[in-house]
Amino acid sequence: MMYWNWQKRKEKWLARTAVFLFSIFSFYQCTPFFTMKAEETSNSQEVSSATDFIWPTGPNVYADAAIVMETTTGLVLYEKNIYTAYYPASITKIMTALMALENCSMNEIVTMSDAAEHKVYGSRIGLVSGEQVTLKDAMYGMLLESANEVSYAIGEHVAAKVNGSSGSIEEFSSLMNKRAKELGCVNSNFLNPHGLHEQEHYTCAYDMALIGKAAIAYQDFRTIAGTRTYTIPPTNKNVARPLANHHRFIRKTLTYNYAIAGKTGGTTEALTTLVTFAEKDGLTLVAVVLHVDTALHAYEDTINILNFAFDNYSLYNIEESELNLDLSFPPLFTQSSEFSSGLDTLIHVGKNSNAVLPNSANFSDAMKTITYTPLTELVHGDNVIGQISYKFADKYIGFADIIYYNPEYPVTKAEFEALWPSYMIPPDLVFQNENGTSSSLSSGTSGLPTDKDSTGGWASIKKYILPITLGIVSAALILLVGGYFIIVELPHRRRRKAYKRRHNARLHSYKKEKEEEF
Repeated sequence: MMYWNWQKRKEKWLARTAVFLFSIFSFYQCTPFFTMKAEETSNSQEVSSATDFIWPTGPNVYADAAIVMETTTGLVLYEKNIYTAYYPASITKIMTALMALENCSMNEIVTMSDAAEHKVYGSRIGLVSGEQVTLKDAMYGMLLESANEVSYAIGEHVAAKVNGSSGSIEEFSSLMNKRAKELGCVNSNFLNPHGLHEQEHYTCAYDMALIGKAAIAYQDFRTIAGTRTYTIPPTNKNVARPLANHHRFIRKTLTYNYAIAGKTGGTTEALTTLVTFAEKDGLTLVAVVLHVDTALHAYEDTINILNFAFDNYSLYNIEESELNLDLSFPPLFTQSSEFSSGLDTLIHVGKNSNAVLPNSANFSDAMKTITYTPLTELVHGDNVIGQISYKFADKYIGFADIIYYNPEYPVTKAEFEALWPSYMIPPDLVFQNENGTSSSLSSGTSGLPTDKDSTGGWASIKKYILPITLGIVSAALILLVGGYFIIVELPHRRRRKAYKRRHNARLHSYKKEKEEEF
């Protein structure tokens, strides 16, 4: 009976060990995005585009160069000599404002230098050396009153912030030109932050539209450049200063109901330059006119080309237009049918994604390219896993992100680092690129790593978790088996031997007693 009980205990122990090992391997196999393949290349689907389409032709203008660009897609709706270089004058300050918005916060303090006070001429608001204003107030002075000394001070401030130096206009000009190239500018060279004439300080209509497109995406720029009047409060050197916007549509000395912001410019060499932002029927446009003989002609040109764009083009919301678009899950990642079934409902087109087309065109005729980009790490919530881009008659007209909503809460690198070393795996080893260098993933990252630009994540974890898990399980199994043998089996065998000795002794004694009786 005793022996049978020990056998039963051994069977239970072995069964529990098997369940434990099976649970570990089942967890590993069932973690869905461990099995994503970072090396999967993008998958594209295309449909044919309209051919021989005649784009609307716009009005004649006084300006030597002019453009209207839609600010969400970058589609050019009107153009005249858009790549020819001209002097920009004070519309340069839009680029200065963009650099400040991208690199600083509005509550930073800008201190006027002696150079800022004395090395500029023309339009000013009277800031003096040592005077301090917030960057927000400085931006109002620069964009409303076109103050050159303020622009100079902002340039120095941004250069010092970015380069960690005392800040110089040469450094700031280098930053401006670098950013211009990143935006896609093709014929610009900036030498100062204010636009006062220099022979090699120039831009083109296309480049200024790109710069304006980037600037209007910032709410602070939209608010400041769209403000009619503003008062800078008293400073350490001066009393309060009232400001008024020089742009006539914003100041309301000329009427154009759709204007929301703008910037003026003008020098003897540049003549009149003007940038205007306008909104109507969902379209947000930036209009640029360069080298115009008079200010009145610049505003007249702007009204004409903006009205042309609003009258001839329409905005299409891609989410609404693609309700029946097939964004099935299986093409995105290599997954089992059990995993992929039911997940199509978690994939959708990004909101506020637009395309722009002439009114005479049909959205259904646009050429559509769907590109899937496999991820190596997902965060909770929306993850960009691809893009739909649209072309019509050889022009790019818009795009929409393909979004996968992840309901799970996977461990990202930031969370991993917070819990390490409880994981016993260094985060730099787990979250690393395929070339062995450490990545910089953090919680909330939703980039689009590809096979040549892998950022680690769960794909990297898989590579190390399996051997480590197997090692841990093997060690645990050895310890369990060894422990069982030492704690259970050896004592059991000793008891068995002792029992046999006692049994043999009693049997021997019993036989001896019987022999003595006979």
